Amino acid sequence: MNARHRSRRSEQADLCGQLRATGATFGHIAQLFKARYKVNARVAYRMAHGLTQQEVAERWNALWPSNDGERPITHKHISYWEAWPAATGRAPSADALNRLARIYQCDASSLLDGQDHTHLDVNASAVDESSHRDGMVSLRSESITHLGGFIVDHGLLSADQPSYHRLVEELIEWACKMRRRDVLQLLSWASAAAAAAPVLQHLDADDRERTALALKVPRRVDSVVVGHIDAVLWRCMRQDDALGPQAVLDTALAQRQLVQSLLLDTTALVRDQLLSLYANLSRFAGWLSFDLNNYDAASTYYESARQAAHEAHNTELGAFVLCNMSHLATWRGQPRIGIDHAVAAQSWAGQTEDTRLQAYAADVAARAYCADGNETAAFKALDVAQRSLAHVAPAGQSASHAYFYDEALLTSIKSDCCRRFGHVDEASRLAETAMRQIDPSYVRNRAFATLDLAMCHVSGQRPDVDAARSTLRDAGLLAAHNRSVRLVGRVHSCWRRLEPWHADPSTRALGDELAAYQLLG
Repeated sequence: MNARHRSRRSEQADLCGQLRATGATFGHIAQLFKARYKVNARVAYRMAHGLTQQEVAERWNALWPSNDGERPITHKHISYWEAWPAATGRAPSADALNRLARIYQCDASSLLDGQDHTHLDVNASAVDESSHRDGMVSLRSESITHLGGFIVDHGLLSADQPSYHRLVEELIEWACKMRRRDVLQLLSWASAAAAAAPVLQHLDADDRERTALALKVPRRVDSVVVGHIDAVLWRCMRQDDALGPQAVLDTALAQRQLVQSLLLDTTALVRDQLLSLYANLSRFAGWLSFDLNNYDAASTYYESARQAAHEAHNTELGAFVLCNMSHLATWRGQPRIGIDHAVAAQSWAGQTEDTRLQAYAADVAARAYCADGNETAAFKALDVAQRSLAHVAPAGQSASHAYFYDEALLTSIKSDCCRRFGHVDEASRLAETAMRQIDPSYVRNRAFATLDLAMCHVSGQRPDVDAARSTLRDAGLLAAHNRSVRLVGRVHSCWRRLEPWHADPSTRALGDELAAYQLLG
């Protein structure tokens, strides 16, 4: 056991927390614990949730209170079921397994260490026996899909390549044998590789050589090379939309440092292009820091981005940076400063032909006016955003720095403003519309819209607690996928609004789920 851990449970909690933060399911973690600690599935799932036998019994009794004359279960029941099939144990009934599966958020069959006889089926695919050596029984299909989708989406392998399937099998088996430190190192390498892979992925041999030489000799940097580096930034931004800031921060900072070094010794012909790229990388680093609640770092990066954008005479980017600065100030509780930045952003955006950017500048102004309590100005700005979006060309989305801004996000912001000014029914209607319209790849935006609806359900004269719980549960699933610290903070806020009902069994069960996702302290 690692010397820095006081106990095995501390070691398990630390490992589980790190793996959950990277998107691992409880099934993945339970399989890892089975192999590492040589325990059966029922023990492994309990360990994956960080629970004692007594805590499992307490959750059971809270979810299924005993009838009159019946005794609640105790830790001894859990102990007997975990010891089975040893002589000291007792076999759990099908009902008991179903209830444990509810607590452990898995299917009941996962809690049995039964024998696998699928190899006797002549039509079954051959299974590599090495995948069984450490208790690695067949992976559930959704686990393979999740991991495989990540590999394919980031261009590391094609799903139809034999090496793709072999890699999945070998990584799972290998991970079961690794020490915690090695697993975390692998995750770090994988994160960096996933973001960096697009640099040369689609280039032919000549372009690969050209880019590699340019990175070594800055004077050889040209527009094509700048475009390749910019493509990495685009991939990182889309990865952040789905997975959150932790997934891409290191890569973004490394790319920013690379471009900064290239600026020291490059030709005048591409200097403005590199300056714009450096400004956008600084802006993105500021956004990631903001989403991680590191406001001071965000301010520093944003100011660096603003200066570089103006030096490069990039009006669109300068306006977009000011939008980011406005959003940051408003979120920090400084709406008047947010208004200042938003007004400047609108002025600069008005000098461009980017109507999507103009709409977004009006949107951040509306948020600042809303936070300052100026209802008339807030909705007037939202109307400006609506009119600007009406003139956006359908094919122009990816060309705009505000590529993510569309009718769905505008509807979500309208909902939030309506709720804050007491128009709860209209806010609920708008939030439901936004949830249906937001592109699923924008996980963070979708989660915020879902939380807005949950807040609506507990606002007003007649709170709908059941609807609030259901909606907050949906938001929790999204927040577990995108680990935005701001998003997790909003989950906390919504959970606190349910405080009058925290003693209800259904609310307590929801709290357990959110805690299992590491969304509650």
